Amino acid sequence: MDLVYSFDPARWHLGVLCKRQHAWPGTNQSLRRNHVKATACAGCTSTKANWLDSFIDNEAMGLSPNKLGKLCPHGHRWGNISLTLRNKHGKCIYCEKSRTRSISKEYRKNYYKKNKEKILQKLKTPEARKKRAEYARNNRPSRAIHTVEWHEVRRLNAAIKRAGKLPSVAFLVQQQQAQHWATNPDDKRATMARWNAQQAQWLYLTDHSYRLYHRQKSKHYKAIKRGNHSALIPGAQLLKRWAEFGHACAYCGKPDHRAHELELEHVIPISKGGGHHLGNIVPACSQCNSSKRSSDALAWYQKQSFYSDARWKKICAILNKKLPEWQQMRLIA
Repeated sequence: MDLVYSFDPARWHLGVLCKRQHAWPGTNQSLRRNHVKATACAGCTSTKANWLDSFIDNEAMGLSPNKLGKLCPHGHRWGNISLTLRNKHGKCIYCEKSRTRSISKEYRKNYYKKNKEKILQKLKTPEARKKRAEYARNNRPSRAIHTVEWHEVRRLNAAIKRAGKLPSVAFLVQQQQAQHWATNPDDKRATMARWNAQQAQWLYLTDHSYRLYHRQKSKHYKAIKRGNHSALIPGAQLLKRWAEFGHACAYCGKPDHRAHELELEHVIPISKGGGHHLGNIVPACSQCNSSKRSSDALAWYQKQSFYSDARWKKICAILNKKLPEWQQMRLIA
C-alpha cells in the first residue's frame, strides 16, 4: 500500500523548490510555512530522518485512530515500509498484543491454580461433557473420520514418546550380567580368565610383533639360566629388525612366509656366551637356524652353498650398531 500525504493549508503552502531539493510528492515544489518573515522549507527544518513522515495522512489510509511512526526496537514493519503502526498512545500495536497476551496467559495460569478444584468439578458435570462432545464433533472432524482403534494407537504412541528412549536388549542383558557378577565374583573371575586367554590367542595369531615378543621368551629365560646378558625386547623393535633385513632370512635370503615364518637367530649362540639382546639377533629361516645350531656363524656360513659376502657384511653392519665392543670384536673375528 502506498503512503498518502497531506498538509494543513492554514500552516503550509507549496513554494519555490529549496536548494536541497526537498520536493513535495508529485510536484517540483517545496512545502513552506505560511509566515511573513519565516518561509523555511519543511524538509530543511525537520529533525526526522524522513521529513515526509510528519505529513502522512492516517485517516485517508484507513489507519485511524492508529498512526504510522518510528520503527520499534523489535522491527515490526507496516508492510514493506520501514515504519511501525502505533496506537493513540504512541506504542507499537504488535508489541502491545504480545505483552497483553503474555499477561492474560499468566492471569489464566494463576486463576487455574487458585480455583483448580472448582474447575475440575465443573468439567465432570454432564453439561460440560456434552458441551465438549459437541465441540469435538463440530470442530474436530478427525473424531468422526478415525476409528476408536486409531485413537488408541495414537495414545499409545504418545505414551511411548513421553516415556523417552527405552533401554536396548543388549543394555538389559549387560545390566543383568553385572548384577550376577556382583553376587558371584568367582564366576566373573573365571569368565574374565577365559576372555583374556581368547584375546591373547587372537593377538598371537593376528599381530606379528606380539607373536615375536612371546616367541623370544624361551630364549630370554635360557640366557638368564646360563648367566648371559638378556633383556626382553619389545615386539615393535623385533619387527623393525625384520624390516631391516627385508623380512627375509639374513643368511640365505628366503622371504618370510606365514607357513614358514622366520625364527629368532642368535649370531653368537647362547651356549657360547651370546646374550639375548637386539645386538645379537637376526631373522633366519628354520632350515638355517637348525643347521647352524651352536656353530660359529662365519665358519658355518662360509661352508654353505648360498654364502653371500654382501649378506654377511650387511649382518655385521647392522649388528655392529647394537653390539658392545667385546661382542663386536668376537663377531668380526
